[in-house]
Amino acid sequence: MGTKFKIINKKNIYDGFFKMHEVTLKYQKYDGSWTNNIKRELFGGAQVSAVLPYDPIKKEIVLIQQFRPGTISKNFDHYLNEIVAGIIDKGEDPESAAVRECLEETGCKVKKLIPIQGYFPAPGSSESFYYLYLGEVETFKGSRIMGMENENEDIFVKSYKIEDVKEKMQNGKFLNGLTLIALQWFFLNIYKN
Repeated sequence: MGTKFKIINKKNIYDGFFKMHEVTLKYQKYDGSWTNNIKRELFGGAQVSAVLPYDPIKKEIVLIQQFRPGTISKNFDHYLNEIVAGIIDKGEDPESAAVRECLEETGCKVKKLIPIQGYFPAPGSSESFYYLYLGEVETFKGSRIMGMENENEDIFVKSYKIEDVKEKMQNGKFLNGLTLIALQWFFLNIYKN
């Protein structure tokens, strides 16, 4: 199978915490012909590892809550309920990043890592790719504040009974797509009650 697209030009138009590229390309249409040149801005995107921390013995899930700048244009709570996720460091594999991020963001050590799914969260505008895992951990009582101080992270962490998480999901309390995908997979494949 040959490549069905041709990159005419790609240049970096912003290089900050994230990158932005301007790409000129064309792609092959279903009838075999080629499109005219198309110019698009592409968010350089992050390669991300994400973990749904789950305690199979206590039947609990660890969730985090943190401020998300992307929510400021909407009238929602700007501190979203989420699973663990972080950028894969240069030279790091997705599994190692998942284990590291889980410890950094929750204080929980991953005992077993189970792949769920890899996917593009926004392929029309971003080069990001997410690696999603279920991480078996030992949960804890109460709550804690975690995160990397040098990254200005201030993460609220708490363990929840599986039924409480399911109820939150049914009541629309999760606004993060990554978290919804992980939880839907969990309730379809692991905890089917």
